[in-house]
Amino acid sequence: MHKLLVICAHLPSMMTPQDRIAHQKGKLLSCLAGILTGFSLCILMPASMALQTNTAQWGLTFWQWILVLSIIAILTSCCSFYATKISYFAGLGYMRSTQLLVGNKVVRLPLGWFDVKSSGRLSKLVTGEMMSSGQAVAYFIGMFYQNVLATLIFCLSTWLWNWKLGAVLTLTIPVMFLLMMAGHALVGKGHQMTHPAEEELAARIVEFGRCQAALRACHVNASYKELDESFAKSRSTGIKSMWISILGNILSGMSMQLVIVSLILTAVGLCTAGITTPLEAVIAIGVALRFAVLLSDVSNNILGLEERYEAIVDTNATMEAAELSVPQNAGMLPEDGSLELENVSFTYASNTASSSSQQQPMVINNMSFKVPESNMLAIVGPSGCGKTTLFKLIARFYDTTKGSVKIGGVDVRNLSSETLFKQVSFVFQDVYLFNDSLRNNILIARPHASEEDLINACELAGVTEIVKRLPDGWDTPCGEGGRALSGGERQRVSIARALLKQAPIVLFDEATSALDAENEANIVRSMQQLRKTSTVIAIAHKLETIKMADSIVVLSNQGTIAQQGTHEQLLASQGEYKKFWDKRVSSTTWKLA
Repeated sequence: MHKLLVICAHLPSMMTPQDRIAHQKGKLLSCLAGILTGFSLCILMPASMALQTNTAQWGLTFWQWILVLSIIAILTSCCSFYATKISYFAGLGYMRSTQLLVGNKVVRLPLGWFDVKSSGRLSKLVTGEMMSSGQAVAYFIGMFYQNVLATLIFCLSTWLWNWKLGAVLTLTIPVMFLLMMAGHALVGKGHQMTHPAEEELAARIVEFGRCQAALRACHVNASYKELDESFAKSRSTGIKSMWISILGNILSGMSMQLVIVSLILTAVGLCTAGITTPLEAVIAIGVALRFAVLLSDVSNNILGLEERYEAIVDTNATMEAAELSVPQNAGMLPEDGSLELENVSFTYASNTASSSSQQQPMVINNMSFKVPESNMLAIVGPSGCGKTTLFKLIARFYDTTKGSVKIGGVDVRNLSSETLFKQVSFVFQDVYLFNDSLRNNILIARPHASEEDLINACELAGVTEIVKRLPDGWDTPCGEGGRALSGGERQRVSIARALLKQAPIVLFDEATSALDAENEANIVRSMQQLRKTSTVIAIAHKLETIKMADSIVVLSNQGTIAQQGTHEQLLASQGEYKKFWDKRVSSTTWKLA
């Protein structure tokens, strides 16, 4: 019942006023069709008696009952037709408006909301799950109301016909539904049991296919223990699920048989006791069969709606996700390309629904520094110290838990998303290229850039060397995600984007990590060019990159600033940076034995 209430409350909330009115009209017409269906089934009892006895029943002869039945049949057909037509229009409107609402919601979500699974979740939400929810509006809700009212009217009329038969019908309703719901619950439990095991098995199969090189190197490709265990677990869970589902189907089947047998026994008992005639007993058996079908239809409608519950939950989860706060002074513009962090602390728990966020450790802890315009800051530190998280705060993937991030003297929370992203360019470790030409993948940073600007940016980033090797040059498709290019080539394209965009602030996250020495020189040259017009913030481990920085911030494992200063100052201080630098220098002399 809770799921039905959630579904009925959610669906209209996602519709436009026009579609909501159509949905209400469809429900009213379905209700009217259900009432008329109930009355038509009621008429069958006196009409059958009038035909067999050739006497009036309830004041009407057989042919008069037929006339009434014909009128009701015509009215019911019209109501059902228009109810279906209007409900389907409402269902299509629901899908259209929900896709728009979800799309508008997504663009207001912080970039930190998106992860590797986001595309799959959203794709599923706006395709299969959207269609599933639309079916609830177009069909299941209307049919649920129609069948419930038809059942109630039929049951009440049976009381008027024969109160003993009516009493048996009434008593069988809760019993049948309890058995049906128990059966559906068992079937649902069986499906829930298999879902995690199937997901794990699918992941292991994909892993087995992708990691053949590593598996063969370890001599485990013929017998991969984890995959074998996943198959065994999936089989074991599938067998348990099958027996539970069989029990559920038995209970569901028993419910209908229980109604039919109970009503037949009642009819036969009344006949043998002389309370009803054999003809009335035959009619009662027909009533029992039709009544069981009605109850089965109601049960199927409930099951159909409950199957849409997960789609509703997924939609609600997306629509209720915390958005970026809307700046009240969105018209403010940064004065320059400087960057300042003032007492910034951050924990990922503050961006979730967790009630225990105060107990979660801070990823960034009370961090403050300032980078003047057209300066370069290098950020160094051990893995997991919060370097990439710091970049995400600057770009407002998340809002700070405490403190503020300012660009040109303006808090990023007071900048509109459009203004903020005009100020910042990104060169992250994970580069995504669209399934378009190489030229268009770079021009996306500044679509109206001149050919000269494009060539200059690509020369600096080392992309023109890639163009010469590609079969169609600039027009070569990069493939989905950029799979036609190597990791280093994708990173060079990302750097070319940053150069072409000419944003006041450029964030480099391990920009040279995937490049060889020759191409690293291209990137260093790109950074030197960017320093003339932009403020450069770089997470770096390469010595050449660190040395060219105007200042360096050294982070600790606790997400705090351990040291801050120029390269010479930090070397002289004999602290963490000196240890870091000495290790890097010594590693340059390593040779393979």
